Amino acid sequence: MNKHGGYYGENKEKVLDFSVNINPLGVTERVKEKLIESINIINRYPEIDGESAKKVLADRLSIEHSEVIIGNGATELIYLFARAFSPKKVVIIQPTFNEYFRAFRLTGSRICNYELTYSNDFKLEVNDLLDYLKDINPNVLVICNPNNPTGYFIRQKELLPVVNYIREIGSYLLLDESFIDFTDEKSYVNLIKEFPIFILRSMTKFYSVPGLRLGYGVANSEIIKKLNEHKEPWTINSFALSIVSTILDDEAFYRESKKWLQDEKNYLYKELKEIRDIDFFNSQTNFILCKVKKGNAYEMREKLMQYNIYIRACDDFIGLDNTYFRIAIKSHKDNIKLINAIKKVL
Repeated sequence: MNKHGGYYGENKEKVLDFSVNINPLGVTERVKEKLIESINIINRYPEIDGESAKKVLADRLSIEHSEVIIGNGATELIYLFARAFSPKKVVIIQPTFNEYFRAFRLTGSRICNYELTYSNDFKLEVNDLLDYLKDINPNVLVICNPNNPTGYFIRQKELLPVVNYIREIGSYLLLDESFIDFTDEKSYVNLIKEFPIFILRSMTKFYSVPGLRLGYGVANSEIIKKLNEHKEPWTINSFALSIVSTILDDEAFYRESKKWLQDEKNYLYKELKEIRDIDFFNSQTNFILCKVKKGNAYEMREKLMQYNIYIRACDDFIGLDNTYFRIAIKSHKDNIKLINAIKKVL
């Protein structure tokens, strides 16, 4: 199994876990009420493929329900895509979420890692990537957008030459937009009819329901049809399916979350700039990648644990070493505790 954030176990209730990238505003009362109400259907099988939720999502995205697939979290759909298409060659933009690598390795794909660099703030240079793709001619290109752990987002206009090339060579783009709800950026959903793109979305992070495992993917109907041919039935439980409309319709929660994120991101940027022994990278998401200039992230994490604060060391990401760590953006009170603790240990 790969390493991820959110694993801190012992004395969990006493520790501020900054490895978890979940909206700290938490589950709304409306969602809680809906889940309690749904207990009455626990004695019945859920929809075999989440048809009602697919229709809700399709209406929201202005696409056909045949262009949507529901998953037990976005991660299930990563493995499903790898299994359904079993590509010979895959290019993954690194550093990034490590489940892509594992999913395609399990299907026997040859994996080529295109590594972004610290010297360029881990930003993607499209022309350089195009040259690389022309040498490799992959069957699948994987991009996390915005990217985990760097927080970098590449806009449609910039990436369009790559998307066009992928179509020209008869390949696919797996585009993970799991964190896009935290941004003000435009999704690539409008391109699915014209281009061979499979877009992943997570509903658990922004809406703070990771325990329900709820994600979905969108693509043209032919891609979705092939995925469904390889998909297990009943992977989504009744509770997860019951809240899709409720969470999507809560515009007040959406606005409050956006305001929280902008305010706290500004606060953390301001404070981190004043800490000389840390580099950090501007993020479009609810987490920030940092680099410690002295020692390593494990030493820093051990020191921070004296203050009951846990951070995510990032040396398991391809292209990063043990000087990198990632912090989630939490409530203002918790963010103050983090900054004060970092200042004490550095």
